[in-house]
Amino acid sequence: MKTIRNSFLLLLICTLSAYSQQNDFQSWSSIRISKKIYKRTNISVKEGFRFRENSSLISKNFTDVKISHRIKKTDFEVSFGYRFSNDFDLDFSSKNKHRYYSDFSSRYKCKRFKISFRDRVQYQGNRSGLSTLFRQKVDVSYNVRKTPFEPFLQFEFFMNMNKEFEKLRYTIGFSQPIFKDLNADFFYRIQQSLKTDNPENMFILGTSLSYKL
Repeated sequence: MKTIRNSFLLLLICTLSAYSQQNDFQSWSSIRISKKIYKRTNISVKEGFRFRENSSLISKNFTDVKISHRIKKTDFEVSFGYRFSNDFDLDFSSKNKHRYYSDFSSRYKCKRFKISFRDRVQYQGNRSGLSTLFRQKVDVSYNVRKTPFEPFLQFEFFMNMNKEFEKLRYTIGFSQPIFKDLNADFFYRIQQSLKTDNPENMFILGTSLSYKL
């Protein structure tokens, strides 16, 4: 409980410090469907929508396809994915972007706690060129005794080829099964954009549904 309390305080400090920059409230939602296609190998398709300007205008929609394989007799997993997205301007004109990425993930369990790490290399852009980013995410979750309820905390950073931080994410939320193969996540996220002339902070309420075929 002390760790969770300290994490709440850290998130509050990040929220207060972020108000010195340009701010926006957003809402993000997504649905993900996954299926096992071979031993320890899964494929998933994710569809997402994001709204900005106090959640009044759509900013992005995307389709993400990923293949993941868990290494035999380990808790390590490798993934390869592709994302196609439409990024919308304020006048509703859109730009298409392509993202190619690879992940290396590891998971650990200590009593009722789960800790996972994900390292990602991604290439994103369009015909004019691709940019490269390195991302690392840490996820800590806790299973409440005698329930399927799992609160979680996440931290993620984005780093460019010059080893400069471009973006930071702080997330708190919880996971709750709805049916046997359907799970829902609800979260609050602060995203800080760095290395830009007009730094922006996003305060995000999000929902995510995951279904296993």
